[in-house]
Formats: sequence, structure tokens, C-alpha cells
Amino acid sequence: MRTVNNSRRLQIANYVKQKREASVQELSEYFAVSPLTIRRDLIALEEQQILLRYHGGARALEHLEETDENSNNVFERKRVSLMEEKRRIAEKACEYLSNDDIIFMNSGSTVLFFLEAIKDKHVTVVTNNAMVPFCEKQVCVELLSLGGNYMERAKSFVGEITVNTINGIYSNCAVLGVNALDPERGMTTWNYQECGVNDAMINHTRGKVILLADHTKIGKVTNYVSSSLDKIDLIITDDGCDPKYVSVFKEKGVDVIVV
Repeated sequence: MRTVNNSRRLQIANYVKQKREASVQELSEYFAVSPLTIRRDLIALEEQQILLRYHGGARALEHLEETDENSNNVFERKRVSLMEEKRRIAEKACEYLSNDDIIFMNSGSTVLFFLEAIKDKHVTVVTNNAMVPFCEKQVCVELLSLGGNYMERAKSFVGEITVNTINGIYSNCAVLGVNALDPERGMTTWNYQECGVNDAMINHTRGKVILLADHTKIGKVTNYVSSSLDKIDLIITDDGCDPKYVSVFKEKGVDVIVV
């Protein structure tokens, strides 16, 4: 957390972090100051990238960059988290595939469930995900693994070589995992180089751009913007997602399926 200007703002920052989000009215009553003062404090805290304001309140700004834990343990923990929800999301995404599709797939753990869920269609999956050789997949799925600079923590390939290869391909659809997805800030990730890969995949997709996001990713914002919402066609999430986010995404023109 960056430096906070005064004691009250530090307390507000800690309060929002603990509660995950809070309304202006709630903060005004708790800290015994006017709503106008709270709004000024929230503006200052947002400028310091400590929280994220929305109409009538603020939510914690979560930085999702990995810790110093062993990267294999971190990735495996993400892989087994919410397994049932991720499988349902993955199976729904497969309904949007057609025979002989070329599909972009990015890094992360959720999209690996998608790869394993493809059963009855012949497709080619183009991916920078370094974990795909270790997944169980059907013989109908062909893999084109993108090279580049290897990122140990993310288990992915990134950089100029990766992006240049993507730019030589047009896919029929893109099925992408996310670190965080917010109605106002769009799709964000903790690593800057991943943004270039995601952006290239989105821009070179002729059909639907589909985001796979379990409910823990929704309403969150992390460091770097991968895509604005206007480039996204469909979000598939699980039934733990707050309905208010589903409504807001739809209002912004993005289809949402809850499984």
C-alpha cells in the first residue's frame, strides 16, 4: 500500500480492505464525517491506487501478483481451487466451438479445464500456456504451443516472439482466463507482458472473445489492463457471482452466462 496522507484515510483504507467494499454513507457514519469529506478521501485513496471508487462507495483494489511462495505450489493451488465451478464454466465454453476451429487460449489455470473438456470436435488450440503438455486431452485436439520468454510463476510464454507469432494467425474464437474482471476497468492482469499476449489474441480473433471467470475474479481490479469490455463478447462465470455484476455487464453490452 502506498503512503496515505492522514490517519483517517489510513483507517478508511483498512476498513475497505477488511470489508472488501463500503458505501459512502456507511463510511460517513462510521468515521463521523460528512459524505463530502468521505468522497474527497476516496478520491485521494484511488489516486494512490489503494482502492477503487464506484458510484456511492468504494471497493478494495486487489493486487493479484504472486508472492514469494514456490511457483509450482502457487499454480497448483489455483488449479485445484473451485474445481467444480471451473469445470462447469469450461464445459459451457465448449458449446461455442465448431469443427476445425482455430482457438486462442491464454495462460492460467481455469483455461486448462477448458482444454480438457473438449470432447467431440476437431480443433486446433493456439496457446502460450506452458502447462498444456501436462493436461489430459482428446486426440481431436491439436496443439500449437507459442514460444517466447518463459515466465516461471505464470507458467506461460510472453514477449515479442509470442506476440509476433499470434499476429500471423487469425482464430475463430478466443477462450481466455482472467486474473480480474471489473465492469468499469475491464480485464486486468498482474503482469504487464501478459497484456500484450491477451491483446494480440483478442485483436486476431474473427469470432467470439470468451472470458472464463469464476466468481472470485469478478469485481476485482489488478495492475495492468488487458482489454476493455467493448472487445469482449461473452463472460462465463459460476453461480457464486453477485447478480449485480451480471446486470452491469449486460447493460454494457456483454453477454453473461452463469453456470
